[in-house]
Amino acid sequence: MQKKFIFTILPSFVLASSLQNALQEEISYLQEETFVTSASKVKENIKKTPASVTIVTQDMIKNMGANNIFEILRSVPGLGVSQGAGFLDKITVRGIETNFSEKVLILLDGHSLNIDLLNGGATGAYKNIPIELIKRVEIIKGPASALYGENAFMALINIITKKAEGIEGIEVALKYGSYNTKVANLSYGKRFSEVDVVANINYIKSDGNERYVKSDAIGQSGYTSPTLYSVNAYFSLIHKLGFYLKANYNNTEDDPRYGVVNVLNDEDLSKKETFFVELGYKKKLNRYFDIHARTYYDSFEADNKWRVYPDGYPDSSFVDGMIGYVGYKTKKLGAESILTFKHNNYTLVSGLSYENQRLEGPWQKLNWNPLTNTALSSVQNFSDSSTNFIDEVDREFIAGYSELLYDLNKDIRVNIGLRYDYYNDFGGTFNPRIGASWSVNKNNIIKIMHAKAFRAPTFAELYNKNNPSLLGNSDLSPETVTTNELSFHNTSIHNLKASITLFYTKIEDIIALDGTTYQNNGEVVTQGVEVEGKYNLQRGSYLLANYTYQEPENDLTGSDLENISNHEAYVGLNYRMNRYLNIYSDAKYSGEQTISSTDTRDAVSSSIMSNVTFLVKNINIDDLELKFSIYNIFDKTSYDSGSTIDYPLGGRTYMSELNYKF
Repeated sequence: MQKKFIFTILPSFVLASSLQNALQEEISYLQEETFVTSASKVKENIKKTPASVTIVTQDMIKNMGANNIFEILRSVPGLGVSQGAGFLDKITVRGIETNFSEKVLILLDGHSLNIDLLNGGATGAYKNIPIELIKRVEIIKGPASALYGENAFMALINIITKKAEGIEGIEVALKYGSYNTKVANLSYGKRFSEVDVVANINYIKSDGNERYVKSDAIGQSGYTSPTLYSVNAYFSLIHKLGFYLKANYNNTEDDPRYGVVNVLNDEDLSKKETFFVELGYKKKLNRYFDIHARTYYDSFEADNKWRVYPDGYPDSSFVDGMIGYVGYKTKKLGAESILTFKHNNYTLVSGLSYENQRLEGPWQKLNWNPLTNTALSSVQNFSDSSTNFIDEVDREFIAGYSELLYDLNKDIRVNIGLRYDYYNDFGGTFNPRIGASWSVNKNNIIKIMHAKAFRAPTFAELYNKNNPSLLGNSDLSPETVTTNELSFHNTSIHNLKASITLFYTKIEDIIALDGTTYQNNGEVVTQGVEVEGKYNLQRGSYLLANYTYQEPENDLTGSDLENISNHEAYVGLNYRMNRYLNIYSDAKYSGEQTISSTDTRDAVSSSIMSNVTFLVKNINIDDLELKFSIYNIFDKTSYDSGSTIDYPLGGRTYMSELNYKF
């Protein structure tokens, strides 16, 4: 009788345990998407924050087979990624796109990665942050200067890394893909009695995704294969008393898709070396106050070789063509203190910031005279101040900010924030933000937001010299942007979360070349709608879909901005067949790209790019994962349009991965 009872009850315990594990897994999937920390620098429920927030979790990143941050962003409504002429990918936000993505603030655990102070932006310096290190990515669309200052203009992207408990041991990932692409990643995470330690090292080498160009800027045809070499190292130490240290180092060498004037060549090489160190203290002082104090140092060094034109160009006097070697360093040294006060129904976040920014050691060697553009018989050094493209320069700013999160009742939250920055080279700027969220009932939420932001002029825009066609202007003012948003969120259908966001953005004092000199002479308006939904099918299975209509135009002329798709959509299906096999398939639609009325080329037609990823895990060997991804499954041909040339998108490629946790 006793044996019979044991054999009868044992399967029930096993089944209960299995169901409990499944339930916990389902809860973890859902919890990852219910809170955000980047919108107000405090952890809050997404339902409460009056901002356009998209969360991409670790599981979503793994399932979709993303290899870098750009492949993550392609799934986000209102965001797009396009190719530049050089080695850069450009982030488009609601139809606004620039070469260096300097209107987007990219953070790593709250630390700004926008370190290329000459040109602005972070997409060149930190485009190879390891996917294996990422816990989640928080994307806040709209101005965020009220808390974050410069560059938090059109969007903020906060890459949040894994903590020690999320690794708890050693993880090894090995990848091999098309065009001899090799990736090796080693992660270590351990919780000791008093400290948490995380370390990561990542290696990438690729022969480049080969594309055929029918005609470049001077009529050449041929293949472009932008090679890539990258080493990234990350370290984090957190003491239980609240002290922490984090650091990141990256060394990247890559070939551009084209040269700086859209001419094919196989000689260009861009070398970039970056690192940052941050020391801080983060502690809950008592039931009311939390403090976060930090100091940091960032460094960026560029060393570029540019084959501007081949032999005999731009005219016959350039027997050896035009060749330039250019380099510079930029550095940031800063400190920030943040005090958070929470009591009953309100939270107050206040902070003070200081930062010194420097451009050091600019140099150039050219085979032409930069003052006259006449050809020379050999490469010569033009790093003297009288002929250099810029001098050593520096600037500093101080800033103070405060934001109030006030719950009028359990259904209505109001956010009011204001920041003042003072730069010693162009003066001060105020940037407010106000918003509210209203839970109309348990299934419907309305959010409204009004915010302003600024983008500080780069060192190149301020101080470039000795170039007949590209001169700086020390009298520049910062660019400014004002955005209004209205969002509706609904959960009335079981397992479905849906939202619609209307936005209107006006950008003023745009910094652009007026003839040969940078001026504040532009004004742009972009408006549109974003619709998105996520339907949870079962444990870990879900359907994602979003659509964006964006209409950016030059407000001074009334003409559409060039090279932008007014319509974009994304669909992704994650199917978790069982605990061993997961399949993710998606499709990204981009509508026909706008062109100038004076452009004689055909417009780039609409396209659909599809990917699929197969993930197999825990078969025979626990903690072993195998992944195989196919990108551009149907080998569709499409382009990113530029001012004089269309850049071919990559054809069908593959990536295989082995991941094992010790």
